[in-house]
Amino acid sequence: MNRNIEDYRKAVENAVSNDKIKEALRLLRTMVPGAANELRAEIEHVGEDYDRIINYALTGNPDPSRNDQLSYIRSRLYSALDLAIREKEIVDTPTLYYNTARTERLRPAESIPALVEALRHTAEATSTFSTAGLPAAEVKTRRLAAEAAERRVFERVWVTVPLSADDAGVLMDAAADDSLPERDRLLIISALTLNALQFYSERTLLTLLRAAQSENIAVRIRATVGAVLVMDRWPRRSNSIAVDMQLSILRQTERWSKDVEMVMLQLIRTADVEKISRQMQQEIIPEMMKLRPDLYKRINNPEEPIEMNPEWEEMLEKSGLRSKLEKLSEMQSDGGDLFFSAFSMLKGYAFFNHPSAWFLPFETERSEVAETLGHDLTMGEMVRLAPTMCDGDKYSFILSLHQLPEVHKQAITSQLEQSNVNLAELAGAELMPEEQTRRSLLARYVQDLYRFFRLFRRKGEFIDPFARIINPVGIPALAADFREEEKLRLVGEFFFKHGHWDEAIELFRRVTPDHQSWQKIGLALRKTGHPAEAAEAFEKADMERPDSTWTLHQLGMAFRAAGMPDKALVAFNRLENIEPDSAANALNIGYCHLELGNYHEALHNFYKAEFMDEKSSKPLRPIAWSAFINGDFETSRKYFDRLMAVETPTHTDYLNMGHLALAMGQMREALNFYRLFSPEPSKLRDALRADSDLLLTAGVDITLIPLIADFYE
Repeated sequence: MNRNIEDYRKAVENAVSNDKIKEALRLLRTMVPGAANELRAEIEHVGEDYDRIINYALTGNPDPSRNDQLSYIRSRLYSALDLAIREKEIVDTPTLYYNTARTERLRPAESIPALVEALRHTAEATSTFSTAGLPAAEVKTRRLAAEAAERRVFERVWVTVPLSADDAGVLMDAAADDSLPERDRLLIISALTLNALQFYSERTLLTLLRAAQSENIAVRIRATVGAVLVMDRWPRRSNSIAVDMQLSILRQTERWSKDVEMVMLQLIRTADVEKISRQMQQEIIPEMMKLRPDLYKRINNPEEPIEMNPEWEEMLEKSGLRSKLEKLSEMQSDGGDLFFSAFSMLKGYAFFNHPSAWFLPFETERSEVAETLGHDLTMGEMVRLAPTMCDGDKYSFILSLHQLPEVHKQAITSQLEQSNVNLAELAGAELMPEEQTRRSLLARYVQDLYRFFRLFRRKGEFIDPFARIINPVGIPALAADFREEEKLRLVGEFFFKHGHWDEAIELFRRVTPDHQSWQKIGLALRKTGHPAEAAEAFEKADMERPDSTWTLHQLGMAFRAAGMPDKALVAFNRLENIEPDSAANALNIGYCHLELGNYHEALHNFYKAEFMDEKSSKPLRPIAWSAFINGDFETSRKYFDRLMAVETPTHTDYLNMGHLALAMGQMREALNFYRLFSPEPSKLRDALRADSDLLLTAGVDITLIPLIADFYE
């Protein structure tokens, strides 16, 4: 969309949202092309209806329906805005959407009712009963015709804006028609979703919400996902009376409550896909490649089976790969998408050039699958029954086999047949309880959606609904579904567990406060760099449950991070009364005294921490520095030497050791340490100037500072 049109959109939206209806009407009149007679007439009708509301209001008579009428006026203005923009863009915008829309305008006879009827005929022609005894060539021809009909319906539904009442009725009937193949019904739901994500239509959203009442689990789940995405995409527009009425009907069933909660959590999980993908690419795969030589030896040693080799377990442990794999396993059990990275490179096949292909349920009868596998459908059936792969990845896997020589395909088939996976077991797994079926269908469909918006060849032409984290409290139409504390806490805990701190804070602030919610708000605020606010939250947690050691520790750390060491010291002293033998707390008390300028008290507590935990190297650095500040240069040197023996010094360590050497009159050694701190003269000069008061206190002639810095020039 060009800049002028985007500015125009914002101007109209701002006018409508600020109840400047006359201004919105004026802007719309200037935008509508002259040939768009129906749209121009609609804008005039809206203006007339608004004038009637004004005139009646001026009579002074009460009008209990005024808010509803104004809400409807706003909804119609938003729709008129979309249609005005669409009429401008459809002329020559070269996106796939507008290319398709222009083509569909050239086919007025192929209406949605006509295309759905053709879909019924092709579905009937490809049924098992109709194709029994037919030659293979005729079956293939019918199958291709059915696939073409499916694509045609998808295209027309996707770009038809707005849907007429008749079109919506036909599509609703088709989605509810058990005589239609399930794939056709699911494609219709996905096309409606893409339609309403591109341009908001209340009728399209209502159609999705009605389909969310379906007895067919797959249709119901797909429609619920679509409706939630549309309401999240258009939160203000979808918060209408008609939508609320339809949601009220859905809320009368317990099923909707469970479905929408499950859908929301699954959509939220997509925020972790890129993180999992990066972990696979940057950590797991490189580590596995490092282990490859050792693994190769063990794989090729028949006397030392890899699965029984304790050295293999040791290799995993030493490399750190075990913990990473366990973390990925945990992510998968939480619904994480582990296959996105693996299959992202297999979406370049011509099969994926059309949007509809990304939403097809996997079927071995699909022409591309049949062509790849030939008569041997064993592999296809095993892939179909694979419980953790989404449909798009299944197609990717099968299509990738097309590039393999026949001998390799046979070898893969043989390995699959000899593996522990068994067709009968997989088929039996399909007969899972309804709850498990819903979760499986949902996870796979959301993965397909995510792949489309992230991997489709023309993805940049689409508004990506996964570009930000979906948060239920940001969708006004669903407020009633997430008003209960239990659900708010559930979603908040999910956000918190997966590190989505801002969203977790928002959810926890909406529940009845208790010590745990304040603790989690505090930690999330610390994670997002708001230590002062975090301290306030921890103080409230402390009031709810005093003397919690975790809360006191976090409170002290938050105060320290916020630059309030005096308050931090109070918290750490309270913690010391509860845990007098804590070396970590003694360190923190020492740091507070150090920041407050109480150098003797600081050193006392650092020594105390060292005494409590002799094996820890943590007290070495602060003791070395505190001793330097106190003028005890020998002790400082001793502890710096100990630190260098057990840890790799930091840049700051080198700077401090340079200061120490300078104070001890060891100029050459000081210069070496300063060079290790930074080879850049300007950086060293700034550091020396910043510490000039400390150096002066340590007895250093500060006139040396510019000379030392210039020595590097």
